[in-house]
Amino acid sequence: MKSSQQQGFTIVELLVAMGLGLTLIAGAVNVFISNNRSAMQDEQVSIMMDNGRFLSRLISRELAMAGFWGKYLDVATIAQDASAVVSLGNDCGDGVNPWALDLQALQLVNNATQAAVNANFDCLPDEIQAGTDVIAIKRVADRETPDAALQAGTIYMRTNGAGATMFGGTVPPVLGGTEVNWTYVPTIFYVRNYSITVGDGLPALCMATLRTVAAAPTMRNGCLVDGVEDLQIEFGIDDDRDFVADHYDAAPTVAEMRNAVSARIFVLARSIAPVPNYVNDKTYNLGAKVVAPANDGFYRRVFTTTVVLRNPTNLAGVGA
Repeated sequence: MKSSQQQGFTIVELLVAMGLGLTLIAGAVNVFISNNRSAMQDEQVSIMMDNGRFLSRLISRELAMAGFWGKYLDVATIAQDASAVVSLGNDCGDGVNPWALDLQALQLVNNATQAAVNANFDCLPDEIQAGTDVIAIKRVADRETPDAALQAGTIYMRTNGAGATMFGGTVPPVLGGTEVNWTYVPTIFYVRNYSITVGDGLPALCMATLRTVAAAPTMRNGCLVDGVEDLQIEFGIDDDRDFVADHYDAAPTVAEMRNAVSARIFVLARSIAPVPNYVNDKTYNLGAKVVAPANDGFYRRVFTTTVVLRNPTNLAGVGA
């Protein structure tokens, strides 16, 4: 009777087993890489979509409120109290003439150059994204401010319905009758060609607004959203006075702006980081402006919305 002997694997069997194992490992790695790339794409697209929608809503609301002066309608008769002061060093005009307390409801620099921005808004940085629009909007807040809540270094408009006065600080002028205060909020929206440090290559949508700094009203800059490459605004002009826009113009004249009833906003947003193995060869239309393919790895999308201008009579005199 023979004793049984334990048999091992042959070389062929070992090679076959190793081949199958390597195939399974390669498949698992490919699935992992694919899932990781898909998750990265989803994350970048989600951030881009959230940013674009947020900015569309924000700028739409600001444009809709342009020229809003509380319950007072005749902006040309708003007086200025001696306490309403924004020094030239804290202002945002041409460096000579005061800008913040000039109550022009809208100011547009179309397809801006750095020189044009410097000539109009000396508080903005020197790194404006060339060819984008810069829009300045002046209005008061949509809520009244009680006398007890007035703060030093802040500009307000006080009105009793029959008259209105701009003032600063905590001691309002006496107008008589039922008086209410409205916080003054001039704002400038623009696209900067960097986010945190100059040359970082990440454009951002930024704004300058009137803030209290060392007990003085001062125009200060801050960025809202990264990854915004372009901002374009076109105004809907009502040629036949039926309160419906007959055509849209990216650079309206003063006469056209008297008949502006709406505005169309275009925001070109991109992903914060490039996506591996993706090449963006698309052309984007921002109204009259066409953006050529970048042929890079960033996702992009144009966000478009149209807003009705609620205070068109206060926009007279605005335009190129």
